[in-house]
Amino acid sequence: MIVRIKNCIFKIIYILVVLYLIIFIPTIWGQKPLVIISGSMEPTLKVGGILYYHEKNYSDFKKDDILVFKLNDHNISHRVYEVTGDGIITKGDANKSYDEILITEDRILGEGTNWCIPFIGYYADFIYRNKYLLVISIIVIIIDMAFDKKKKEVLDEKNT
Repeated sequence: MIVRIKNCIFKIIYILVVLYLIIFIPTIWGQKPLVIISGSMEPTLKVGGILYYHEKNYSDFKKDDILVFKLNDHNISHRVYEVTGDGIITKGDANKSYDEILITEDRILGEGTNWCIPFIGYYADFIYRNKYLLVISIIVIIIDMAFDKKKKEVLDEKNT
């Protein structure tokens, strides 16, 4: 019974670590994840989802692109409402009016996709804030693999 519980726990840990790694695989191709924390872009971008964005030149933005920008300590994703000579005016899809702050080139992080992976952002954010859990999980997996290999070697020896 204890072995079954242990195996179940390890399977869950394996799945959670693999899921976390899958979330960050797109960074290899320059796609950065961003957890959606407000409903200003719903229904396009759901709260708790992950949006991927990539770098894009200021001059290449056009109306209806999703702009990811830094405002104080927050990363925000809103739709381009208008591109002016002084900056970019943005608006959240769910907002009634455009944003009052003009987004200048130095605030721009990149262009976001028109889709997000729902709910997975809660998990990614939790692990990101508690990185020690990821490290502990990886250590546990390595130890488990080492013991399984040792156990298999012992069993193979007995069978020969």
